[in-house]
Amino acid sequence: MNGTPRRGPEPGELAELVRLLPPPGDPELSAGRHHLLKEHLMLQIQEPATAPPRPKRRRFALLAVPLAAAAVAAGLFAVPRGGDIPSPPAAKPGDQNSAAVLLDRISLAAGHQPALPVRKDQFVYIKSKVAWTTQTDDGPRVPQRLREREIWLPQSPGRRGLLREAGGKGKAVVLVGREQDLTYRKLAALPTEPGALLAGIYAKIPKSGKTATPAARNAAAFQELGELLTEQILPPKLAAAIYRAAAKIPGVRVVPDSVDAAGRHGVAVALVAHGERSEWIFDRRTLTYLGERGYMVQDTESARKGMTTATTAVLQRGVVNKAGELPGKP
Repeated sequence: MNGTPRRGPEPGELAELVRLLPPPGDPELSAGRHHLLKEHLMLQIQEPATAPPRPKRRRFALLAVPLAAAAVAAGLFAVPRGGDIPSPPAAKPGDQNSAAVLLDRISLAAGHQPALPVRKDQFVYIKSKVAWTTQTDDGPRVPQRLREREIWLPQSPGRRGLLREAGGKGKAVVLVGREQDLTYRKLAALPTEPGALLAGIYAKIPKSGKTATPAARNAAAFQELGELLTEQILPPKLAAAIYRAAAKIPGVRVVPDSVDAAGRHGVAVALVAHGERSEWIFDRRTLTYLGERGYMVQDTESARKGMTTATTAVLQRGVVNKAGELPGKP
């Protein structure tokens, strides 16, 4: 960053910011929403799971450069314990100016975090709680049970990673890294200028089919950026760019109160499309990313208003030397 560095957020400042936000308005509904849960393509499952696969999320190549983005393919496994997806009341988003202010503060906080480089011979470890919905053809979306998820992402093509769900009670799946997988090194090479990052995303979103309208393309761009926040360790400059890029997407709003899969309340930024609101949730004090939530604000053919369609909570991120190893516990 050039010039005098802008200060990061102080404790309590975001709560005051949220208090000063204008009264919430009615959500803007966008047509042509592509399915919330797009297919993750980052890893190839080498051993079959014993239960249906994770709900597919349709993805586009992230940027018009060789550093094409991908996310994580995974499986759903039988879960002996856990609850259904919680359905807290919907909050009405505020205006986009408020979202831009909030995202600017989040960007500043993210940019001031220390970098955590990852070597090519290491693994990114992410522990989370997750629950999505599944859908067969044009049938109704069915909530899945909340479960714990651990994943070890290889940073070199051909290396074996690992996915484990339900706190070790689910089946472990061996994952093999591929050349196009999004590693820390590739993330570090992505544009950190928000306009360039966003332009690259829009350039790869089809202008036909489910993303033919500007509103649908905006929703797809928001989802693409959101994918980078979940099962990754981001270079601070890229994280800052992601949030400032999101502020440029038309229709992004503030949700003053949302809750992640771990029950943690926070402030969120969101975009509504095809009756469904996608939220990124942040800690009010530290502005740290907590998780995501999908929430129906309108009845559709496949889901009813008030249904929670996705909920996640990032519990731990780290870097380890072996798949199956825990941070600080070799």
